[in-house]
Amino acid sequence: MGASPGMSALSFLLNTVIELYVMVVALRFLMQAMRVDYYNPIAQFIVKATNPILVPLRRVIPGWGRQDIAALLLCWLLLVGKLFLFMALGLGVVNIGGHGIVVGNLGVVTVIALAAIDLLALFFNIFFFAIIIMAVLSWISPGGYNPVGALVSGISEPLIRPVRRYIPPLGGLDLSPLVVLIGLQVLKILVIGTLMQML
Repeated sequence: MGASPGMSALSFLLNTVIELYVMVVALRFLMQAMRVDYYNPIAQFIVKATNPILVPLRRVIPGWGRQDIAALLLCWLLLVGKLFLFMALGLGVVNIGGHGIVVGNLGVVTVIALAAIDLLALFFNIFFFAIIIMAVLSWISPGGYNPVGALVSGISEPLIRPVRRYIPPLGGLDLSPLVVLIGLQVLKILVIGTLMQML
């Protein structure tokens, strides 16, 4: 017998809220790592949404070079908290990198590992969808400024640029984003699948 509608709704709501905030914090990490323009309105929203937690956390956990270690740690801690919350509330199955995991009786080490895998899968997804959004916006409004386009371009261009050197545009069509998308999906399947098998 499946979960009650109320429990399913609660599971969906908690998962959605936590995952959305983790994604915002992960974007904050990538913005610093990729040197995205912070004066972009979308970037400013991300900064304001994450500062209340990140600013105090950075006093304890300093950055390392260009890497915002506090943001990365916060993402992971939120995902660990999500798993423990699901276990405490008996919410059943949670999605980790495309794999349904029953969270009834997970050990602490397993929870820690699953949260790290979930975070890695999230970064794969962010890069994947950033490239798709960038491609769609380039078709809809080529050459025009768009704050969303500027953000996703800043995140995805460091991945696309090296591929573009080896695969130049053919007849005006840039195939490098497609190559990167396929590569990301293959890598995600291999990496996440392998890590999940190791648990």
